Amino acid sequence: MKILTFILLMISGIFNSQEVKQYGFESLPEKLEKPILIFMKTNWCSICKIQKYQMEKDLELRNLIDEKVYFITFNPEKHKESITFFGENYNYISNGNSGIHELAVEISSNKKPVYPSWILIDKDGKILFRNEGLLDNGILKLLINTLTPLSVTLNKKTF
Repeated sequence: MKILTFILLMISGIFNSQEVKQYGFESLPEKLEKPILIFMKTNWCSICKIQKYQMEKDLELRNLIDEKVYFITFNPEKHKESITFFGENYNYISNGNSGIHELAVEISSNKKPVYPSWILIDKDGKILFRNEGLLDNGILKLLINTLTPLSVTLNKKTF
């Protein structure tokens, strides 16, 4: 009986560990049909790891993300390739052994990235929502379900 229970738990864990479909900036479709949700994080950020764990264990949230947004996990300290986003080019800014991506600076409030950050951008390049720090899964689900404009455009320019 214990072996059967163990096997069922393992199978359940395998099916529940399905990852959210993720896009890269380069793999976004040319014509966007839904908003872009960016999860900006770093490898050293413990709150980012908590956020990722909370998201991964919530099947309803993962399904909403897969269905309603293009989801991008963005590590601006490690992504060194140039990014073309809504017609603008953004590059990695090196500072010796470290650095940051220009896009992270552009989409962050006050031009200073905070980790983790959630940024929701509509298909026209307008920021609808931005959150710096841990975001409750319930709020994220509500946000994705409603997709109502909640913020402003970046520097009065559309990407």
